[in-house]
Amino acid sequence: DLRVHPSGKAVVSISAQTQGQGHETTFAQIVAEELGIPPEDVEVRHGDTDKSPYGLGTYGSRSTPVSGGAVAIVSRKVRDKARLIAATMLETRPEDLAWEKGRWYVKGDPEQGAMIEDIAERAYSGEPMPAEMEGGLDAQVIYDPPNLTYPYGAYIAVVDVDPDTAHVKVRRFIAVDDCGVRINPMVVDGQIHGGLAEGIGIALMELISFDEEGNCLNSSLMDYLIPTALECPDFELGETVTPCPHHPLGAKGVGESPTVGSPPAIVNAVIDALHESHGVDHIDMPCTPARVWAAMQGRPEPPQ
Repeated sequence: DLRVHPSGKAVVSISAQTQGQGHETTFAQIVAEELGIPPEDVEVRHGDTDKSPYGLGTYGSRSTPVSGGAVAIVSRKVRDKARLIAATMLETRPEDLAWEKGRWYVKGDPEQGAMIEDIAERAYSGEPMPAEMEGGLDAQVIYDPPNLTYPYGAYIAVVDVDPDTAHVKVRRFIAVDDCGVRINPMVVDGQIHGGLAEGIGIALMELISFDEEGNCLNSSLMDYLIPTALECPDFELGETVTPCPHHPLGAKGVGESPTVGSPPAIVNAVIDALHESHGVDHIDMPCTPARVWAAMQGRPEPPQ
C-alpha cells in the first residue's frame, strides 16, 4: 500500500517485518527512485498487522524479490495515476506526457509540467479529477512472483590448522555473489558480511552438547560459542550482475546465500589442510578442536 501526501512525502506499508536486513532503507530507496522524491521523504511502515497489508513475511531470501517487487509495482501504479491527474492539470492527453525526475511534463515543451507533490496536492484538493477516478494519490497491489530469482555465487576459504591444538583459524575469505541488480550495495554487503560470520560459527564452533542424561550443557550464550569480530577475517567481496528477467527491478535475494555457501567452503578448506599430512577426507560440522584433533589422530569423533 502506497500513499503520497499533499506535501509530496510518501508512506508505504508492507507485510514484511525487518530483522536487520535493511528493509526501511531498501524499500524507501525503491519508492524514491520510482517517484523521483528524496529517500528521506519516504516512510516505511511494517510490523503492525492491524495497519500493514496481509503477507507471509520475510524468509527464504524473499524480501527484495517479493516485497521489493511489490513496492516497485505499487510505486509505478501511483506514478501512472499521477499521469492522469497531471494531464487534467495541464489540459492535455496522458499519452502526450513524459516522466522525468519526479514530474510529468508535456512532450516537446518541458517547461509545462507538474511535480509529484503538486499532483498529490491536486489529488486531495477536491478540484476536478479524471473521469471515474477517486481522490487521493495512492495504490495497492498484491504481487505474486512468476518464478524464483535464483541468486548464485562462489566462495573461497583459506584456513590455518594449528597442529598442536587443532584450532582452526579462517585467514582469508573471498565471496563473489550474483544477486542481480543491487538496490543498495552497502545493505547487500552488510547482509553478506553477517551471513559469512554466521557461516564461520556453523562451520567451526556452534554445537549443542548434551550429557548422558540428555541435559543440555550449553543452553546459554555463556557456553554456546558464536563467532565475534576476532574470529572473522577481512572479508573480500566481489560481484557479478545478472539481472533477474522476471523481477520488476532485476533484483534477486541475497540474505541466505553467504550462510549457505560459507560452511562447506570452510570445512573443505580444513579437510584440504589435513588430507595430505593426516589422510583426513571427512569431518562433520562443526570442526571443533576436539573433532579436528580426533581426525588428525585417526580416531572416532569424541562423543557430544
